[in-house]
Amino acid sequence: MATALPPVPEGTISKRELQFFWLADYSGSMHGTKISSLNQGIREALPEVKRAVAAHLEVQIMMRAIKFADSAAWHVGPQAQTLEHFVWPDLRTAGITATAQALRLLAGALADQDMPRRGCPPVCILLSDGHCTDTPEEYERAIADLVALPWGKRAVRLAIAIGEESDYDEAELLKFVSHQEVGVLKAHNPGELVNDIQWASVAATIGSSQGKNRAAGPGPDDPNVPLTPPPQPVPTTNTNVF
Repeated sequence: MATALPPVPEGTISKRELQFFWLADYSGSMHGTKISSLNQGIREALPEVKRAVAAHLEVQIMMRAIKFADSAAWHVGPQAQTLEHFVWPDLRTAGITATAQALRLLAGALADQDMPRRGCPPVCILLSDGHCTDTPEEYERAIADLVALPWGKRAVRLAIAIGEESDYDEAELLKFVSHQEVGVLKAHNPGELVNDIQWASVAATIGSSQGKNRAAGPGPDDPNVPLTPPPQPVPTTNTNVF
């Protein structure tokens, strides 16, 4: 449940909420440098998001996080935290990859009656290194239910695939992505993962902050907000790939 913002004193800027969700895979295959780079990348992205939104005083970011392995659960939540108070607790690895369950938990939050009727498009960033271990039917239903929601459709949804391309299903992850021109971001090494997390969180926040979308009422056929170009790959050697 989102935290209600206090009444706005007369003469101050009225805030528009931007609901921001991390969806992080902590399955057993994420052990070692993958999970440590994910933890590092999100921690380092937070001050960059703060700097990015500083130019948009009318926007209040409310952040939370979903973790998934054998099942999905709130890592930070269900009550959203303001960006200023959000702290990323390190994840440790265990289990398999219940991506569909994570999407259902996200959909439940986006459908919550406490979501603001007017506000910025939500930001949802999915990070995973493997195939969904829920059934294909469960995954397809979870995606369909997510994008059928007014806020699910208008959300800036980005996916970061971690590791070797043979380890994950790019087409599966692409179904989550709202911006097909960006596609699935691919992190082959720690440097790329940190850079991709920073770009995705900052670009999505800026795009959402500038967006005029709302959950209710008529809107354009294409609900996407514009994003800056994604980062270039980080040069790799045989010693620094995942």
